[in-house]
Amino acid sequence: MEVEVRYYAIMRELAGKRFERVVLPEGSSVRDLIDLLVKRYGEGFERYIYNGEKRLRSYLSYMLNGVNINSLKGLETPLRDGDILSLLPPIGGG
Repeated sequence: MEVEVRYYAIMRELAGKRFERVVLPEGSSVRDLIDLLVKRYGEGFERYIYNGEKRLRSYLSYMLNGVNINSLKGLETPLRDGDILSLLPPIGGG
């Protein structure tokens, strides 16, 4: 199956691109996709995504087809062909 990953702000800098299409085996989860991206983009990417306990950093948003994965099954959310995962940094302003 193929999913699209969209990167924003610092995530775009870490990946070196705005988006990419990633091929994964059927039955893959968001965790599988994140693990693949960490292997692809290295330690800096991993430190930005995960805290020291290998938990997703709470200030980042992971949106699957416009829905936060925390509203689904978190990292265990299954992926389907054509899904779009957006990796969003915190929104600030003032």
